[in-house]
Amino acid sequence: NRPPVVVLPGYGSFKGTRIIRHAHHGSTLDKPIDAWLGVEYAKQSRFAPPVWPKPFNGTRDASKYGPICIQGGNQNIQSEDCLNLNIYRPAGIPYSKKLPVLVFFHGGSFVMGSGRNFDGAGFVARSPVSLMVVTAQYRLSSLGSLPSALFEEEGLLNLGIQDQRMLLQFLQRYLSVFGGDPKRVTLSGQSAGAHAVGIHLFHHYGTDAGKPLFAQAILSSGSPTARSFPEATYPLYKRQFKEYMEYLKCPLAPNAAALRCLRGVDVDKIRTKQSRLYGASNYKITWPFQPVSPGPLLEKRGSVSGEDGTFWKIPTMISSCTDEGSSFAPKDLETTEDFTSFLHNVNPGLTAEDLVDLARLYPDPDEPTSPYWDSPKSKQFKRIVAAYGDYSYICPVQDAAVRLADAGVPVYKARFNTPNWGKDWEGVPHAADFMYFNGSPDVQFPEVSELYSSYWASFVATGDPNTYAAPGAPKWEMYKGLGKSQLAVGSRKGINGTRMEPEGHGIRMQACAWWRDPERMKRLRK
Repeated sequence: NRPPVVVLPGYGSFKGTRIIRHAHHGSTLDKPIDAWLGVEYAKQSRFAPPVWPKPFNGTRDASKYGPICIQGGNQNIQSEDCLNLNIYRPAGIPYSKKLPVLVFFHGGSFVMGSGRNFDGAGFVARSPVSLMVVTAQYRLSSLGSLPSALFEEEGLLNLGIQDQRMLLQFLQRYLSVFGGDPKRVTLSGQSAGAHAVGIHLFHHYGTDAGKPLFAQAILSSGSPTARSFPEATYPLYKRQFKEYMEYLKCPLAPNAAALRCLRGVDVDKIRTKQSRLYGASNYKITWPFQPVSPGPLLEKRGSVSGEDGTFWKIPTMISSCTDEGSSFAPKDLETTEDFTSFLHNVNPGLTAEDLVDLARLYPDPDEPTSPYWDSPKSKQFKRIVAAYGDYSYICPVQDAAVRLADAGVPVYKARFNTPNWGKDWEGVPHAADFMYFNGSPDVQFPEVSELYSSYWASFVATGDPNTYAAPGAPKWEMYKGLGKSQLAVGSRKGINGTRMEPEGHGIRMQACAWWRDPERMKRLRK
């Protein structure tokens, strides 16, 4: 029962703790979990790439969570010195037995969130097979990505994504000491975390070619072609950067003076301005501080990597929710002009001809055969929910699945269709699946949580979601390509709707074919 101590060669020793309760609701876990919390995996200086942490003497306490990265919210648990990870492992299993490992990247638009969001101890305790979980922090918001000519010229783009790769390199070096198998790492994430997984998954080229840092992938509501990853000097980013620098009273040039000012300004001012810029962009979904392409780990956009095959051919589980757009869509659009203008502002790469196509693909609610006639909130709400959900999540998920399946990779595709105490007008919104795949009993339909988390655990352990699935679980068959079968997970009434379905029964196939047109994806910077 003594706290576990590990010695990391060339680095130092860490004394962990034993966890017996769920992180989110305090109930007793099914089994005790050994944990090492707040372990520093990299050092960072403001607006600089991460570097390996310095060796130290003695033993560091790893019984408490480390700080999360700078963002809005509770400042007392935040720090710029935030590149730390948490490791969870079943107690009582010899460290000589190397367990499969789930690494989870949190979501949050690349501007918020933390490794604490995912209950790693709860997932390990509930798993029907022995495995480990790793969660971590990576730099967010402007400290993680500040798109600009300045940062492009100085080689400082995509710092948060670079943090993630440093984490994966750290795990390859040290996982075995914690009793994990570095050859059986499943990289997973949700939303922005899944977009990040997609970026790493579709980066089998350059200096990373032939150097795998993970063996499998799970993407929940994310894809390398989700939303859009414009260049650092995109007009929107130019405006946001100018406003950011003016608030901080930093010069735009010369580069040395601009960087000196940015690195010296009070972090509270940075926190305030980045939060205001994000808040001001929320209605229009024109978020600042996103990864950019070209840039480190995104030298090519996902659509190009998909087309030329420079992605890792590894087993993958990938999913979207039925009503992805409902959490983001504006609730005051009344006309077709409102509908098309909103989408054009989201991505100015849409041409006038594209907008005509979109008005046809998503029929106006006034048309007799429109599926959006009974729209809540505003006349155009269901219509924009469908279009934005397809653009940002549903069709990009299909695109990644098709690319992987066509390459002969084992792919398991799902449509998550179970609500979690949401409002009726939301349907099954973005991130509705989070507490379910985390295995939390504190959900609207606990039996779906048991089922879905067991699929995840089984895939982590064996590359097949069925091997250790919950008793009576429907077989999740492989996705064989465009239009083939996917798993529908649950229904508005719970677990009974779980079944294999033709892909076209769950998503808008014609619209996705339009969004996935190769030339259009390039024009939209996907």
